[in-house]
Amino acid sequence: MELSTYIELPTDHPRLAGRIAVVRRRAFAVGIDVGQAHDPTAIAVVAKITTETVNPNLRHANPEPHPRYEVPHLERLRLGMPYPAQVDAIEAMLSRPPLRRLSPRVLVDYTGVGRPVFDMFAGRHALRRAQGVVITGGREATRHGPGWSVPKGDLVSKLQALLHAGELRIAASLPDAAVLMRELQDFRVRYSDAGNATFSAREGAHDDLVLALALAVFGLSRPEPATDVPWYWERR
Repeated sequence: MELSTYIELPTDHPRLAGRIAVVRRRAFAVGIDVGQAHDPTAIAVVAKITTETVNPNLRHANPEPHPRYEVPHLERLRLGMPYPAQVDAIEAMLSRPPLRRLSPRVLVDYTGVGRPVFDMFAGRHALRRAQGVVITGGREATRHGPGWSVPKGDLVSKLQALLHAGELRIAASLPDAAVLMRELQDFRVRYSDAGNATFSAREGAHDDLVLALALAVFGLSRPEPATDVPWYWERR
């Protein structure tokens, strides 16, 4: 679900009177990196904000032509929490306002222990549209049954590019904001003998918040599956 708002923004376009009418759209996604014995499960809520001119002939004058991503919520579940309790906590979060009304996309790590946790989502109303993401060492993203297979390098490099461009904004007031920034700084790129790049956290460091954020951003960067597009029949 997208939220649309019609507003006016200041512009220095010579043919406009200092203001331009735009529609600002917000789409939401939740990324979930399933923890293991020494890593907590991490959750990131992300909003993708796009701005378009109401008059398509004025799109060249759009003062905000590039999408941006904002992170209003970060959370780590208690280390050692049983997986059924984690699924209950995630469902409860998605069932509360404002997420209940926003119907965000839900992207879940489907790698390793993430697969049986994802399978627990079956039959949960708030989690029925969740997509599983297998994080791989490959070179391109591909579709599979419940979701996607995505190279880890693609996930992390997308975040780094958005940060460098100033198009990823993480609220400094979030309790885990500093932890997330440290995780991003701890990520390293290494090259194999064949020249392939691999991304991984520094030895001994965590990457759960980074991956939760990357999953949500990935979900917002992909079109909705055709099965999720609502159809409206016109009466004649």
